[in-house]
Amino acid sequence: MTQHVGIIDLGSNTARMIVVQYQPHHSFKLVEEVKENVRLAHNVGPDNQLQAQPIAKALETLRMFGNFCRAMGVSDVVAVATSAVRDAANQTSFLAQVKEETGLDLRVLSGDEEAYYSYLGMINTLGVSNGFMFDIGGGSVELALVRGRGLANTTSLPLGTVRLTEQILRSDTPSKAELKALDRHVDEALAGLDWFRPQGSKLPLIGVGGTVRNLAKLEQRAQRYPLDIVHGYTMSLQRVDEWASRLSKLNRNEREQLEGLNNDRADVITAGVLLIRALMQRCGADSLWICGHGLRDGIFYEHFLRGSQPPLLSDVRQFSVANLARIYGYNVLHVAKVRELSLSLFDQLQSLHGYGAWERELLEATTMVHDIGVAVNFYDHHKHGLYLILNSMLNGYTHREMALIGLLTRHHRKGGVTDAGLAGVLAEGDLERLGKLSALLRIAEYLERSKSQVVQGVVCKIEKQQVRISVQAVGDASIEIWDANRKTNLFRKAYGVEVVIE
Repeated sequence: MTQHVGIIDLGSNTARMIVVQYQPHHSFKLVEEVKENVRLAHNVGPDNQLQAQPIAKALETLRMFGNFCRAMGVSDVVAVATSAVRDAANQTSFLAQVKEETGLDLRVLSGDEEAYYSYLGMINTLGVSNGFMFDIGGGSVELALVRGRGLANTTSLPLGTVRLTEQILRSDTPSKAELKALDRHVDEALAGLDWFRPQGSKLPLIGVGGTVRNLAKLEQRAQRYPLDIVHGYTMSLQRVDEWASRLSKLNRNEREQLEGLNNDRADVITAGVLLIRALMQRCGADSLWICGHGLRDGIFYEHFLRGSQPPLLSDVRQFSVANLARIYGYNVLHVAKVRELSLSLFDQLQSLHGYGAWERELLEATTMVHDIGVAVNFYDHHKHGLYLILNSMLNGYTHREMALIGLLTRHHRKGGVTDAGLAGVLAEGDLERLGKLSALLRIAEYLERSKSQVVQGVVCKIEKQQVRISVQAVGDASIEIWDANRKTNLFRKAYGVEVVIE
């Protein structure tokens, strides 16, 4: 049964809401997302009093979010608040005001709960088993150590971007004294965390939150990166250090001119990137993984996987592909047969292509989603499929793997193999790889031309200058064999041999 849930996150800097349509343990899709800059942590001062103007903005935003959910008919609404409300001396009166004026029961998360939900959002969307994690908000940063996909350690520290900016980086262009003071302040806050240090083998640092997403956008625009996706993007410590140094020398007006920077973060991005650099140096990470999913997603997975303890997907990659196929209404029997035939061809012709388990997995994933473009239009659905894959997200896959799956989908029907403008995320040899795998997928697709599973299997015989594919069928497979033979040009080009399907 299809359900909807609205999740509201009142952060110290930004208030966000998502609405997700889902069938528990089966499939889901994001149907709405709204955000508003509220700066609830602005000017809290040493007495930790939420101020009148940010309170008014927060109430206005929460009221709008609540009305939005009611207008959509979403009755299941989860509303949480984080650092600014957690630390506020006037928390009780604020929560009462929220209830009275918006009807929302705002749940205040502890630091450990905030870290836990950010971890759930990350671990269910990134193919990572071990690593350090942080989630930077306006008022605090949550840190975690992940081991074997489990949560080993967590803590919350008052090192949010708004807090650091207002307390330490007060100048428009930070002075050397302010920069040193911030480094010293962060070092002192991290001093007692024995577990947030190098763990023998280097572990990546995984970043959650708007600050790290904005940093990734800055880097991608600077590099003219071909994908508009930050989830799963990686940056080196060197590049983070270069951005920290560059941002430290700019005033707000100059930062606002940077391509990719959200203007709402122009005044706090410097503190955030300086903190990220300090965290990387502290834990010994030489790579930063950007996670586009966090606290709100973690709360959602607790709903979606209800009954599972802990609420973890057993295989992020497999679920992500299946979820994408399901939300676009894939033909289950057709996909199963194309998968069976494609993998049979792959296995039997392994001596010709020389590929292994990784390529086989990518080919199998592609068979699941190769026809999703039909949801847009049958004509050119292979092209629509590439667009949907690159814009719907395949969680757990690297950007290169997503591009390969998208391009295999793009080439499963006709035409020669191109990079479709994605050369910047591909590696040497990937065009050849695409040609050989697409040729197999294309033959399998046309052997299942009528979507009736008349072709049961294939037997390949590799001869000197020819591959002979014998079709095992129940019933009349003449149209499948005829059409598949018309689509063998790519195979000939990719493998350099003739192919006969009989």
